[in-house]
Amino acid sequence: MEFLKSDNILKDQLLQIMVDNEWSDMYITVWTYPAIKIWWDIVRIDDWVEKFTSEDTKDFAFSIITQSQYDILIKEKNLDFSFTFLERRFRANISFQLWNYMIILRLLTLDIPNIDDLGLPSIYKDVTKKWQWLILVTWPTGSGKTTTLAAMIDYININYNKHIITIEDPIEYLHTHKKSIIEHKEIWKDIDDYETALIWSMRQDPDVIMFWEIRNRKDMEIALRLAETWHLVLSTLHTRSAYQTITRILDSFSWEDKNQIRMQLADSLLAIFSQRLLKKLDWTWLVLAKEILFKNTAVANLIRENDIHQIPSVLQMWWREWMQLLETDILAYISKNIISEEEWLKYSNNPRMIKDSVV
Repeated sequence: MEFLKSDNILKDQLLQIMVDNEWSDMYITVWTYPAIKIWWDIVRIDDWVEKFTSEDTKDFAFSIITQSQYDILIKEKNLDFSFTFLERRFRANISFQLWNYMIILRLLTLDIPNIDDLGLPSIYKDVTKKWQWLILVTWPTGSGKTTTLAAMIDYININYNKHIITIEDPIEYLHTHKKSIIEHKEIWKDIDDYETALIWSMRQDPDVIMFWEIRNRKDMEIALRLAETWHLVLSTLHTRSAYQTITRILDSFSWEDKNQIRMQLADSLLAIFSQRLLKKLDWTWLVLAKEILFKNTAVANLIRENDIHQIPSVLQMWWREWMQLLETDILAYISKNIISEEEWLKYSNNPRMIKDSVV
């Protein structure tokens, strides 16, 4: 497939700067300078670049997409994809605003992080040893879900002889074959959509299936079916806690189906990891706050009996099984003067619990 417009000197220069400086994000939009994100600040590149015109943004977009991707963009009015420049991979999103192209780029890291380097407890390794069930990593965008999933897949890849399939839109981390055989499937490039990819994956005899996001009821039905049929399934949801995750799953089904789904979820769910990246007080780095649910008999019974509201209490009671509320990490960071009050108020699921504990 040919790029619509392969020659674009400005694009090459800007991407080169991102690679040279390891800058993570760049924003290209009309009537302003290109901008990069350094830590948490947006900084404009205005010393040698002119403000982008409508034609400039169009030319930039056309220099990184193919004809088939353009067709998708025009139809969907949004395009997520990845591309390679100077042997570095980028994730990109192109959309429209005020009838003009807007491009957001992210430089992807070369190295796949491991569970220990991320400071995650051993439960993240333990769950990868299972031969079936459903593991969910949750929270809205920007919480490191992709990185956590990549570390867990890499741990499986290093330690077990498995057949792994990843389904992403777009692919971020590229895993090489180690002990496992690993297949990467990118939506639009390798297969048309998530539903088709999930259905076809069942015919390819995988042991582990990782797909980026459960987006609707159909995705959840397939995920539960896969988890029931001797597959270890890893995916994400945009929810803030274990309680909200279970509620969101059940609420996506009709009243007539909820009882059956509760039974399926009680049997198929293995773990929920809800996580959030918090800014340190000195703004030098990020710290990870996490909520962990690991299904045991008590959790399974609460799901079956529709006593979901008791999940937070169970997370506090079963700390010996690595379970914890998000507030456990937040309180630890507060006690060490690592995060600000503004930061924990922003992300805590239970601010009253924090306030009562620190007073």
